[in-house]
Amino acid sequence: MTIWAISDLHLSLGCDKPMDIFGNQWADADLRLAKNWKMNVEDGDTVLIAGDISWGMTPEEALPDLLFLEGLPGQKILGKGNHDYWWGTNGKVEQFMSQNGIGSIRLLKNNAFVCGSDVVCGSRGWMLPGSTEFTSADRLILDREIARLERSLRAGIEILPEGGRLIVMLHYPPFQNADEPTPFSGLCEKYGVIQCVYGHLHGRGHEKAVQGVVNGVEYRLISGDYIAFKPIRL
Repeated sequence: MTIWAISDLHLSLGCDKPMDIFGNQWADADLRLAKNWKMNVEDGDTVLIAGDISWGMTPEEALPDLLFLEGLPGQKILGKGNHDYWWGTNGKVEQFMSQNGIGSIRLLKNNAFVCGSDVVCGSRGWMLPGSTEFTSADRLILDREIARLERSLRAGIEILPEGGRLIVMLHYPPFQNADEPTPFSGLCEKYGVIQCVYGHLHGRGHEKAVQGVVNGVEYRLISGDYIAFKPIRL
């Protein structure tokens, strides 16, 4: 079994939100994604999708996008992004998916999943205090996301097979820059995470991405437009 990862699909099959207004790199992104996915991912594999999955505002609007993912090979583990307004409580979304014949998608929120010999943990994350847009309201959300990541990591440690790896999936970047530790990077180091993947950054924002090994943890940017809508192998 192989684990793959991608983020920021920004699918809009159930609503009118074309992404190609942001550049040619988004042209026919869903078709390119499906082609690349089918060329690489097998039925026994798992694909991590780290947020900003659908532009749908409700589960009903997101349903065509979820069915699109359901039709692709492998199991999918979804993390929530800042634009995933369709995603309410896990229970309601899981019930909605079950009612619509969606069985290959699982939701990562306050939990962890075994994938072969590895375990996937994560949270949405949030903007960091170094951002010029950071406010006191953001502090409350940030603290909640830090707690969710630790809750997920604790759950992951309990189910980690011997010799397995801990992998973290975030939506927001875990760093402002590599020289400034954050609560997210600190938790990755504390729990012995091997790899952390994240998205959220687009266009010129790719230049801000911290990638490579930092204090024993490998960080990788997996935004769809950055990796040409080709899921990367972890």
